[in-house]
Amino acid sequence: MESPHTAHACLLGGDASLGSLLADVLGELGITLDVEAPGSAVPPDVVLAHVERGEAILPLLQRARELTAEGPVIVLVPFADERLVRLALRLGARDCFALGRPLDELRRVLLAHLPRARGADSTPSGGAVPPSRGDDP
Repeated sequence: MESPHTAHACLLGGDASLGSLLADVLGELGITLDVEAPGSAVPPDVVLAHVERGEAILPLLQRARELTAEGPVIVLVPFADERLVRLALRLGARDCFALGRPLDELRRVLLAHLPRARGADSTPSGGAVPPSRGDDP
């Protein structure tokens, strides 16, 4: 039986191999993953929405909001595309993560948004969010 403190995530728009990879990463954090639709009546604590093109973001974000009105939505993009990241954030994503980046960064992004996950005292990385121009040394 799951602990009452187990966090739940839902993956939208991902294939089976992405789901398997994410299930492993999330499992290390004590987060269970449902692919495409939550398996319980309890809304997910976080929704991961995988998008490859800009026009796919809005429908996925709308579906994510149907699943969790208040929980964070993290958009997974295929690479660090600043235009796609800005669009996702403008349309309501809480954060973005570029697939292909080190999985430790994804762990930090998840922990920053899910205080109930194991190790939630880690510092957030910002995922795929482009650095601001004024912060460069």
